[in-house]
Order: sequence, then structure tokens, then C-alpha cells
Amino acid sequence: MPSPFSENTPDPVRQPLPEQQFMSMKSSVECPPNADYSAFFNDKELATRYPDLVLPSPIFASSGASILSFERGRNISLDFPVKRHQANPLGTLQGGILCSFFDEAFGALSFASLRKPCITIDMSIHFVRPALPGNHLTIRAEFKFRSRSLLQLYAEAHNGKNKLVATAISQLMPNEAGISGT
Repeated sequence: MPSPFSENTPDPVRQPLPEQQFMSMKSSVECPPNADYSAFFNDKELATRYPDLVLPSPIFASSGASILSFERGRNISLDFPVKRHQANPLGTLQGGILCSFFDEAFGALSFASLRKPCITIDMSIHFVRPALPGNHLTIRAEFKFRSRSLLQLYAEAHNGKNKLVATAISQLMPNEAGISGT
């Protein structure tokens, strides 16, 4: 098996994102399953309110993820392709990469529902079975608890055979102040 690090691909984080990868959604419109989400993250009001916000996140954009369905304030389903360069030495998806997929699902759901950035304050992952490069994972995230200062979300990742790969639970905090590293 060739090394997952031998690919001569550019660093996707440093590459400018193609315009079609920016997706937006009007905050007053619910999106039905299998809708065209090509405009999910592009929102001029949010760009004005949070000028340093990068949407979609470089991790989301470089992962090749796509939005399968979204119900504002309820749930989101995302498809993540498992790529060879994301493999661990055993040739399966590295656990930290799967954690980032869950974090992206939680972030997309909370951001799109609340229309403001949210900060992950903790996350717990339970691995059930490996995922292999070339496969796709579907992650469905949903709200379990919401208050003004705390969000609790739950998600499951399933492989193409609808077998459970992992579960995750996370707590996020709405970031009322915007995006400040200080």
C-alpha cells in the first residue's frame, strides 16, 4: 500500500476557495432535504457583522464535504469522503480527522441555526468501527439541548452500508462577541 503522504496535492488550506464552494442560506427559509445548498455559507449580513469570519471553514472546504440536508434549529446531515491522505498507519481513517468531521457538523448546524459563530467547549467521541479511504461517511447532527449560553449536540457517523462508525456529543457556546482571539 503506498504511503498516504506521497500524494503531490497542494495544501488545501492555503489555496483560495473556488466561488462555488461558498454556500449560503437565507435565514428565513427552510431548506428541504436534497436541496441545492450551493449558497449555504454566503451571507452578506454575517460578513458585515463578522468581517473576519471565513466561510466555509478551510477544514470543511478541504474535506470535500457536502450538505445532504438541513433543518434550521433541528439537524444537519453531511457527507464526508474518506481520503487516502487522512489514513493512519493501519490504513483506516485517523481518529482525529473523524473528530474534525464531527466538529464541522456541529459547527455548521449551530452556526446556520443561530446565525452567529459558536465555540466548541468540549466534545466526546466513541469509535465503533473503522472507516476506509474511498468510502463516504454520513454524519447527522442534531440539537439535544439549547439555552442562550449553551448548546448540546449529538451526532452519529454511518458508512455507506449504513453501519454505525462513531457517535459524538458536544457542547458549544454562542460567541456573542464575535471572533476575537483575545
